[in-house]
Amino acid sequence: MGKMIFWLVIVFAVLFAVRLMNAAALRKRTRSAEDARRGRPASAMSRCVECGVYLPASDAAQGPRGAVCGEPG
Repeated sequence: MGKMIFWLVIVFAVLFAVRLMNAAALRKRTRSAEDARRGRPASAMSRCVECGVYLPASDAAQGPRGAVCGEPG
């Protein structure tokens, strides 16, 4: 009976250690992903004069009345 309790304690200790390591790795990945997002500058947005949708200015096409989201026409 004593050996069985000993092995149960060992198994639970190992499982607890694995869980702690996984939690630390998850925190590290989350923190690095947040840092990467913060480092990227926001792009300017334009509003389509035809439908009112906002899109990145680099994706907008210039029509006769202003920025449009599709082909100017």
